[in-house]
Amino acid sequence: MVKLHKPSVSKARILLDLKHVFFVLVGSLVLAFADAAFLTPCHIVSGGVLSVGIILNFFIEAAVGVDVTSFIVLGVQAILWIVGLLTLGKRFSIETLLASLAYPLFFLALHNNFFDVSVATGIATALNIVPGASIETGSLIICGLFGGALAGAGVAIAYLGNGSTGGFDIVSFIIAKYSEMKQDVSGFIIDSSLVIIGMACIQDIRMSLIGIISALACAVAVQYIYVNSDTFVIVDIISDHFDEIEDYIHKEMNHATTIINTMGGYSGEERKMIRVIIYQVETTELRNKIGEIDKNAFVSFTQAKTINGEGFEPFIISRSKRLRRPRASLERTVMAEEYAKKDAAKAAQKEKEQTKKKNGEGPSSEPKAK
Repeated sequence: MVKLHKPSVSKARILLDLKHVFFVLVGSLVLAFADAAFLTPCHIVSGGVLSVGIILNFFIEAAVGVDVTSFIVLGVQAILWIVGLLTLGKRFSIETLLASLAYPLFFLALHNNFFDVSVATGIATALNIVPGASIETGSLIICGLFGGALAGAGVAIAYLGNGSTGGFDIVSFIIAKYSEMKQDVSGFIIDSSLVIIGMACIQDIRMSLIGIISALACAVAVQYIYVNSDTFVIVDIISDHFDEIEDYIHKEMNHATTIINTMGGYSGEERKMIRVIIYQVETTELRNKIGEIDKNAFVSFTQAKTINGEGFEPFIISRSKRLRRPRASLERTVMAEEYAKKDAAKAAQKEKEQTKKKNGEGPSSEPKAK
């Protein structure tokens, strides 16, 4: 009888998964707080699932007299999660399920008919936000900026946890999967579209402009917190203490390295060079450690646009059958082919003349190829 051994899960893997769960929960909480404390009390349409809730609630609350924003958010989250399941696969959907449930539940706990976090924290009092009353433009701008920035921070924190806050973040991941557009760009486009829809429905130019400012603040926060930290840097290191530096990179930074044999162009000295790919946020750590180990080391940091392969971003395979080159590229190709034909004609003429000269026929009287 053959015994089946269950695959063991390492302690490091468990800690990594717990770290991802923690980041996703914190990101969802920060996003829910931003929406409940700043954006919802002012009815600012700045994008995301909340904007759908605000727009629909604008009509529903006027008809039934009950705020149903939280329930609309929960329903839209569920629909978008199903879309993610069908397009991004089970693994991503399972990782996103946590945020898809956590965010609307956090939001429902912070903003409901019995408890309002903006009132409990004193934000509504400080900015003179009273339900049903007109809100000053200055207060709206403050809520738009802080709400957008905090919302972007929450989304970015969830991204750093290898997940998302669900909702329209799922749409951004779908776009990133089938194109080279990063999540912050596609997210800003989606949010801007929702702001325009809100402008058409609510018909308040002032609120719409503040919504655009809030969406921009959200995109900037995602850019600085997530995109910059997710940027890769190629580091080339030449040092007499390369063993010690390589050991630190392997054990402390958990990065693989490549050893390249090099030779000095002037000295002719053969030395070993370490090449490693790290995240942008790790450059200061590595630079300081190299300085501690060898102050005479030669180090080069090169920004990488994208890194694809094992351990990094997967390859994006285009579904189009034929790739069209730009017109300028085609013109250069045609010119290169014409020059190649002229060079070939000149070479053939020269070879023909040399053959006749060897046979004693004298120089050719034929005109030379231009």
